[in-house]
Amino acid sequence: MKLIHLLIALSVLFGAARAETNPVPLIYQPLLPVTVKPGSSKFTLTVNGTGFASGAVVTWNRQTRVTSVVSSSQVQAEITADDVAKAGTASVNVVNPTPGGGISNTIFFPIQTPAPLVAVAQDPGFPGGSGVNLAADFNNDGFLDLVVGAQDSNGFFIDTYYGHGDGTFQQVFPNHAVLPASLMIAGDFNKDQFLDIAALDGIGNTAIFDNHSGSFFLPNQVLRSPSIGLAEADFNRDGKLDLLVTGSLSQNSGYANIYLGNGNGTFAGATNIYHETGSGNPAVGDFNGDGKLDFAVPYDNGGSTGVAIYLGNGDGTFQSPKSYGVADRATTASVADINGDGKLDIITNGGVLLGNGDGTFTTGAAIDVCNSGCPVSNPQIGDFNGDGKLDVAIGFWLLLGNGDGTFQAPILLSTDAASTVAMGDFNSDGKLDLAGESLYLQVPMILSPTSLNFGSQKVGTKSRPQNVTVLNDGAAALTITDITFGGSNPLDFSQTNNCPDSLPVGSSCNVAVVFKPKAGGARDALLKLNYQGFGSPQTVGLSGTGAVATVTLLPASLKFPLQLVGTTSSAQTATLSNTGTVAVNISNITTSGPFSQSNNCPSSLPVDSDCEIQVAFSPIGPGQASGKLSVTDDAEGSPQTVALSGTGTVVVISPLEINFGDQAVGTHSSPAPVKLKNVGTDSIKIDEITIKGADPGDFSETNNCGHGLAGGSSCTIQVTFTPQAKGKRLASLEVTDNGGGSPQKVALTGTGT
Repeated sequence: MKLIHLLIALSVLFGAARAETNPVPLIYQPLLPVTVKPGSSKFTLTVNGTGFASGAVVTWNRQTRVTSVVSSSQVQAEITADDVAKAGTASVNVVNPTPGGGISNTIFFPIQTPAPLVAVAQDPGFPGGSGVNLAADFNNDGFLDLVVGAQDSNGFFIDTYYGHGDGTFQQVFPNHAVLPASLMIAGDFNKDQFLDIAALDGIGNTAIFDNHSGSFFLPNQVLRSPSIGLAEADFNRDGKLDLLVTGSLSQNSGYANIYLGNGNGTFAGATNIYHETGSGNPAVGDFNGDGKLDFAVPYDNGGSTGVAIYLGNGDGTFQSPKSYGVADRATTASVADINGDGKLDIITNGGVLLGNGDGTFTTGAAIDVCNSGCPVSNPQIGDFNGDGKLDVAIGFWLLLGNGDGTFQAPILLSTDAASTVAMGDFNSDGKLDLAGESLYLQVPMILSPTSLNFGSQKVGTKSRPQNVTVLNDGAAALTITDITFGGSNPLDFSQTNNCPDSLPVGSSCNVAVVFKPKAGGARDALLKLNYQGFGSPQTVGLSGTGAVATVTLLPASLKFPLQLVGTTSSAQTATLSNTGTVAVNISNITTSGPFSQSNNCPSSLPVDSDCEIQVAFSPIGPGQASGKLSVTDDAEGSPQTVALSGTGTVVVISPLEINFGDQAVGTHSSPAPVKLKNVGTDSIKIDEITIKGADPGDFSETNNCGHGLAGGSSCTIQVTFTPQAKGKRLASLEVTDNGGGSPQKVALTGTGT
């Protein structure tokens, strides 16, 4: 039944029976339940609000439903299984009978499967406008339309788009306006069952446009005031919509004007309410439960931010305001029971004020979406993801609700710069969409999460897989055509999945993504899921850092002193240090030649740590020997090496130093014996035994060594000190041979007296 028929019927039934004028009712979020899944059974819908008269009825998509009036602030309606058989969004209103009465504001009831997130895509078929938008059913055909404020060379106009309910629109010839529109609201101001428009230009004017069966012509009234915000409600409960216009006289001074409606699309002169703060866009509700409408005006005067609360007297006048601070800039406001306690709360773009039910408030969750400029339009409240909890859209920032008055981190759905954003289900899929400079529809494929960060991963190695859940949140099976990678470094990522070609409604599958960086530094790509349907492809941002493992092995070389064949030297230390950003896996540590090693190195050397490798020399023959310490790992430059060198000898000479003490010049000391031994098995050749150094003439030697020593044999060299002058005298006994480490030396000292 069309709404006009409904109102006529109500007039017949109740007009004669009631002498008291019924107000225009106002309804609030949330409807209870907030949402249901497609195919649900029948249920009772509870609608809370203000001004419900005896005989009030709930309409569901403009069709009446069996209604029980619980109180002036609550009605209940019986919703059938047929009403929610398939995905879609119902328009819920409450209608009061005559005299007075009328239809309430609209609240959307989504019928959809729940999803963890929300994703939107721009509809390329919608021509868009200036970013001043208003969504409502202006031609009473049951589908949402869009009105867009725009301008061209001919001036400013209101552009009307009739919705077809499938995301497409028919553009109506633009209707020229006197002034540009900066904000618009809809209401049936002349009670002809068509929604009219009140539009602000932001420079001191509010224009009223009558709806002529879905078309808007020149305004029939212009209200002059420095306007910023706008709302409509029946403040004096006479069954006629009134206007609330707010504005600022200066940064620290504002006002609220109440224009009482005449019921014919015109308004009486303003009732002025001044206050000491600048004004933002207001919201209306019965905050103290007395059945009289109140309003809230957010403000930001540069020194403080908050909300001024005006409690109504029920006759279009209001009490002095009381202010409450919010955490961040507050320029727009809406009302809803956001925490589910049955009391109206106020939601601004700076924070939440939780209602106590008596007209007072406490500070709730902070909201910060003003970093890039605050949207002008009020927060749009609805269940965007079908989880039964109210969410808030402020411009294109979406805050998914937790159901307790708090929100998840804001999601920026689009960088669309629209000043006012309209909300509605424009394609009848059960999901709320947004209209700004363009139309943004929710997509049927939901990806969770929408980004993956793999952190630091060694170049050439695979990360552990991270999963992306793919949910079909649409109304029909989703055909997935392929899953690919794009972006800057697509070859650094790979995927496996269990997704079927056709994903049933409400079903999900998983894509496991692995990161294997091909180079060091920041690496990024896009996981792209292509499907048949609107918004394809959906993407997941991928990022990670290719880590190059680096180590140092110092010193670069180790040189060992003369070492007797068959013995092992004292150890020398080489240090392996992890100088990179990832752990280094050590697979092998070896030495070559007559060298050995022991170490305290773990199999995986952590970042900023080191270990020690002890290297020893064990010569197996006389002469010079060389080798290499090698560390094999997964770091750059593997294997790391240290050059090793040393000299083996079979000749033992002892002692290595003789001090003759004091000896008179020209006299001979007693001989001091020096033993020379061949510890090898082969004979060695002795080429020379001589005295060298600073004072070789002060020392002499005799020996029984001959020209060689057989293996295992020894000989003795007798050294005598005969000082030639007074003072300290220095020399060395040197034996030149082929036993390795030649010449063997004995330091000689003495003092001439």
